[in-house]
Amino acid sequence: MKSVIKSMTCHIACALVALIVVVSLLGQGRAATLMTPDDWSGSWHGIYFCAQGVTGLTLSIKPSGLRNVSATFSFYAVPRNPSVPSGEFAMVGRLEHRGHLDLRATAWRTQPPNYLTVDLEGDYDPMSGEYRGHVRGPGCGLFHLRRDLVS
Repeated sequence: MKSVIKSMTCHIACALVALIVVVSLLGQGRAATLMTPDDWSGSWHGIYFCAQGVTGLTLSIKPSGLRNVSATFSFYAVPRNPSVPSGEFAMVGRLEHRGHLDLRATAWRTQPPNYLTVDLEGDYDPMSGEYRGHVRGPGCGLFHLRRDLVS
């Protein structure tokens, strides 16, 4: 009888531990992959790297069709690179596949001297909550952005 009670106690304890693990994983709120233009809508902030060095970036994205978005690419100086001028241009984009967004520059709104527009190609990472990828332009590298949380 004692062995049956001991076995049942062990099974109950194991079940409780498993339940706690499942609840804690669900409570972490893992983000879903962004699949529609509405999912991408909002302001994203971060940095990108090009010939001028690390540069601040705000990307404002709005839906503009079934698989399309429009965006404003606003760049500016950051403390690590205070001499970068500010500028802004419009972009259009298309959701290519689950969590992947390509953005292409269309027209300057504010162009600093000797600056060119760039394109972005990247993926949303649901684990980090970042949109990150490659800046397509001369002397450019990577970008990473996080969406502003709506209060």
